[in-house]
Amino acid sequence: MAQAQLSLPRAAAEGQKNACPDTVAGLMAEVAGIVGDPAVGESEILRALGRGLMAAAAAARLPGLAAEAQLTFPVGQGHAALPTDMQHGPVYAFLLPGRGRVRVAPDLASLRREIRFGARGRIRCVAAGAGRLYARPAPTADATLTVGYYRLPDPLVALSDKPDCLPPHLAGPLLVSFACREIFERLEEGADGKKPQTAAYARRFEAALAELVILTGPAVIQDEPADIPAPWDGGLPVFGEDWP
Repeated sequence: MAQAQLSLPRAAAEGQKNACPDTVAGLMAEVAGIVGDPAVGESEILRALGRGLMAAAAAARLPGLAAEAQLTFPVGQGHAALPTDMQHGPVYAFLLPGRGRVRVAPDLASLRREIRFGARGRIRCVAAGAGRLYARPAPTADATLTVGYYRLPDPLVALSDKPDCLPPHLAGPLLVSFACREIFERLEEGADGKKPQTAAYARRFEAALAELVILTGPAVIQDEPADIPAPWDGGLPVFGEDWP
């Protein structure tokens, strides 16, 4: 195949000789060298690398993407907007200022079964749905919850950007193999149904993704309510006698 001609930084000409291979520039150069097609442009490679990063972050709860947000619930309001960058979660919730535990239900149906509609009092249970966090009982005083979740990864834009949320030894294998799979799938389209390069890089991506999931844990779907333990602060009990 012909060598790809991309306007990436050249090591000898632009002082990039010691550039880390996990920068966008290094990843793009690696993909371009593998594909070896001058018709494949920088923008296509960059988009494919970005989709690979999103696919990896969607499959695993990456420690580097763990985040917290404080959500406010005015008197009588039982819902608040979730962070716009949330990908997984919420995984825990605490009622401020005493960090009293709040139960996290897996869905709104479970929340309705936990506490009856129209209940008022101290927030004891929450569930996410339609981009909002719903809380019950509806608070009788202004309330603030600290919510833990996993955010979306930062997009890859500049040539100096790095996929810092991924383990260093897996960043290259994951993103390069994903990008090559996507690009070869287009290049091999119509080749009598045979896509050897597409299949080869798909296997490499799946192998690297499986290693990532083993290392960091899968993006599991919560199917049971989760109680978050917190030390008692000596105040009123968090759960009343009617708590199931």
